[in-house]
Amino acid sequence: MDASHSRRRGYISLLVISYSYVFGLASNLNISNDARGSKIEITNSRSSSTDYGTDMGKQYIMCTESNLQDPWVLSCKESKDIFTRINFADYGNPSGKCEHYRHGNCGAKATMDVVKKNCLGKHRCVIMDNDEMFGTSHCNKDIKFIVQYTCTKA
Repeated sequence: MDASHSRRRGYISLLVISYSYVFGLASNLNISNDARGSKIEITNSRSSSTDYGTDMGKQYIMCTESNLQDPWVLSCKESKDIFTRINFADYGNPSGKCEHYRHGNCGAKATMDVVKKNCLGKHRCVIMDNDEMFGTSHCNKDIKFIVQYTCTKA
């Protein structure tokens, strides 16, 4: 066996390993549109906290707080329910608890508009909770992303 044949086998092995890695990741993906028009959604969810607010019969309130890991999936409780209102959204240093949130003093101004554009009318939406999606938060540390939303039962 000559050196060029061994080199080709090495390249082929490297290519097979690379494809295996990529397709292994791809099996964890569920393709969807995010607010930037990018098509990616990770279905193995990241940790975040979700609180259930007031249940108003046909509608209910949900509150979630991100641990700032991209991407982040928001969803209503039931698969047929849809986002009908974004009650609060802040990427910066918001405070408070579900249904009683307050904006901090360094939040990104585009947060509410981006969340509305990405989520309203859907059951599930993808948020990339970072400066690229919302604009600069101007917070020095402890950045949080909190969303309170209303879902309507189908």
